[in-house]
Amino acid sequence: MVKNLNIKIIGLGDGGARAISKMIAACVGKNKSVEFLAVGNDENILLTSDAQKNIFLNRDLTTVYKNLADELDGANVIFIVAGLAGNAARVAVPLITSCAKNLNAVTVAFVCRPAIIENISRKINADHTLEKLRNVDTLFVVPAEKFLVFRLNQPQISLGELFDVADDIFCQGVKIFLDMLLDGDTNLALFKWGNAAFGYGEGSSALEAVKAAVNFPTLEADDLSGATGIFLRLASGKTLSLKSIDAANNFIHKQIPPDAGFFSQDEKDHSLGEKVFASIILTRK
Repeated sequence: MVKNLNIKIIGLGDGGARAISKMIAACVGKNKSVEFLAVGNDENILLTSDAQKNIFLNRDLTTVYKNLADELDGANVIFIVAGLAGNAARVAVPLITSCAKNLNAVTVAFVCRPAIIENISRKINADHTLEKLRNVDTLFVVPAEKFLVFRLNQPQISLGELFDVADDIFCQGVKIFLDMLLDGDTNLALFKWGNAAFGYGEGSSALEAVKAAVNFPTLEADDLSGATGIFLRLASGKTLSLKSIDAANNFIHKQIPPDAGFFSQDEKDHSLGEKVFASIILTRK
């Protein structure tokens, strides 16, 4: 266990840079030692990024690696947010994971697989990049088609709009992770979930919120039944009764294997008012 957590959140490519700006606007990591970095090969995108530091991917990879190593120095936890298909991710992921290994830092990646309609070269890029992420401590891989659910009321949706949804979902995913950390908590084991999935939802009760989280589109139908470990966090502006918390916990217990690890946490969040917000992180087999 370390004394103080130093967290770096890196957005790769256009989508990653946009996600970083959304996280900053949403105060993700508030009251924690968090620094945001944007890494990409489009200078115009980086110029509009709200990240504290922007790193341009030029052809001099030795210099790029040194810049990354300098910016990541001292990090205990490194988040990577990216679309897998872009050249920025293909180039930067091996460099970042190498830096993380040298720092003995925990690495968590939120990545999006390319949509079916995207060209073959982007799919090849995605497969190559994903292979480089297999050894990170926590890996969330979401196919782009999953994000279509959030725009079902639209007769047509562009790739740009689809990626905008992905940015929002990954922004929330990183927030869920950081919200797990209670004040003063420095347990790095909280960031180690292997091949993972997440979901979240709101409701007027803890049980209603948990049901919404379980049915979140980023979760597969058999994720809970095959989970080896699961974390449930409940938050509300109102005080949750033990009965309501037990009802939510029991709902989860009935859907996971009897030998799966189960951890739950409830916390006051006055910004939610009377609503209950449930978030789930689980390890897939």
